[in-house]
Amino acid sequence: LQFSRATPGRQFSTSSGKLDKDTWQGSLKYCENIVRRYDEDQYLCAMLGPEGSWPVLMMLRAFNIETATVKDVTSNQTTGAIRLQWWHDALDELYNKKLDDPGGILSQPVLAMLYVLLHRYHFPRELFQDVLDAREEDLDGHPNTMDDLLKYGETTQGRLFELALHSLPLRDTDYSYAVKACRHVGRFVALSTMIRATPFLAARNSTYIPNSLLKEVDLSHDDLFALCSNSVSSTPLKLCLRAMTAEALKELESARELRPKITKETALLLLSAIPPLSYLERLKASDYEIFDPSVINATGLEPLKMRLRLRWNSWRARF
Repeated sequence: LQFSRATPGRQFSTSSGKLDKDTWQGSLKYCENIVRRYDEDQYLCAMLGPEGSWPVLMMLRAFNIETATVKDVTSNQTTGAIRLQWWHDALDELYNKKLDDPGGILSQPVLAMLYVLLHRYHFPRELFQDVLDAREEDLDGHPNTMDDLLKYGETTQGRLFELALHSLPLRDTDYSYAVKACRHVGRFVALSTMIRATPFLAARNSTYIPNSLLKEVDLSHDDLFALCSNSVSSTPLKLCLRAMTAEALKELESARELRPKITKETALLLLSAIPPLSYLERLKASDYEIFDPSVINATGLEPLKMRLRLRWNSWRARF
């Protein structure tokens, strides 16, 4: 099943002309490669996005990957904070137009794309800052409550969807409902991702299962990490996963209730909800056996079914 990109209607360029065509194409290719490698589901969703949205979605998804993986590739909180501060400083340079040395931060492909796209779209700086602030708070340790998880989802994935909205021609009334839908889907996508990451994070003595939820089912961090190291499930762990899944699905349902009030273009942006929904459906069908290989990765005809589902939902503008 072949997908085609939602390519831009015209060539992007900067008013200053400081970014040549080769640099633009190389930066876009970098973003495409990193998204396809680390988040193939969202790569497929972007292919079905609104017309002209491809460069924006690739830039935003690559920004998400670059900043989300800081926690994974750094050995301590201080090093992670320094890396995230570099992104803060780079955004300051872009938004304040203090590019004394364009070859500096613009050698980073994601920032080079943002530099160009800022000449066409108004991306509120505070939305990018919210993502970085949330990533920095995430360096501290485990979340305490479900509300902490929801807030994190809104200020990361939710903000990325909001940024993408600024590439669409929306009226004020459309925008208000679109933002609400984006925040709900952002929380849904983030919660689903955190559930899916449970086995992999536990191997590094980390988890997104809230402390309050672990306490409620009488499951300690040490017991959780021991279970995951042996790929063994338990009733307390399943109860945690069931509670998180239920919360995620509530967010998706809240977003779907807004479908009559948002535009087709906004709905196409929110196709990103389909792949994590497919994952949660597999998890529920297995009775929350999170270590089941068929849950971790779709097998057999499931990948094809998911692509067909994306096609069908894009045609209907549903998520």
